[in-house]
Amino acid sequence: MENVTFIHWWMSQTTTVMALTLSGTMIALALFLCWLSFASPLSTRMHNWKGVVPPFVGVPATLFGLLMTFLSQDVWDANRRAYSALALEREELMTLMTLSGNGVGADDLPTALRNYIESVVALEWKAMENGEPAPEAEAALNALTRVVSTAKVEPAFQRALIDTVLKLRLAREQRLAIAGAYPDDRKWAAVIIIAFITQIALAVVHLERAGSQLLAQAIFSAAAVVALSLVASVEEPFAPPKGVSSLPLEQLLERAGK
Repeated sequence: MENVTFIHWWMSQTTTVMALTLSGTMIALALFLCWLSFASPLSTRMHNWKGVVPPFVGVPATLFGLLMTFLSQDVWDANRRAYSALALEREELMTLMTLSGNGVGADDLPTALRNYIESVVALEWKAMENGEPAPEAEAALNALTRVVSTAKVEPAFQRALIDTVLKLRLAREQRLAIAGAYPDDRKWAAVIIIAFITQIALAVVHLERAGSQLLAQAIFSAAAVVALSLVASVEEPFAPPKGVSSLPLEQLLERAGK
């Protein structure tokens, strides 16, 4: 559990802090491995392991690359789906606003719409940082559904209104499902641990000279830090500072005359 707790804390930081923290950890490991190989009481025994061929590094390095690829694809796909869910939600809200502006026979519809948008922007967007919905938004959506279902309009027009609200509810559920599914600490734990194992493998195949061992680890660590930090910065689709913004919905509030 301690590893998971640390990873969750690490991923809640800014990109700069994540990069610096990971860099510090990998530098510390590199210096420890160098000391263990060339200056520790065990250095003589360590040198008995000379002869491990360089291609051996390809085993953990390839595994790290594959895991990083799959993880990146998951992150980009989650962000794409988050933007799509927000776009769908905004589209359905705009449809309802247009209908309410054309006088559909539901006087409470503009107020119900405004209450829902306000609760999502002011309360639910913050709650989604922890993967949770806002009860106020759920209540506002239920109130909006009741207004639409009881509107005194032609049956065909009412069906169109109800279909739009159902699509709005589906878009919200998709948005909440994405917010609640990330981050997955276990995936990140696996990738980071494999990165550390790759560092150890680099140290094992460079037991002849300390400088060569440190240089090999430095090159790999720099690449790993850049990849891990940048992907981790967008792992949570709705978490700041790079999360999906609620601005599209805020613009609807301005249009509705908040």
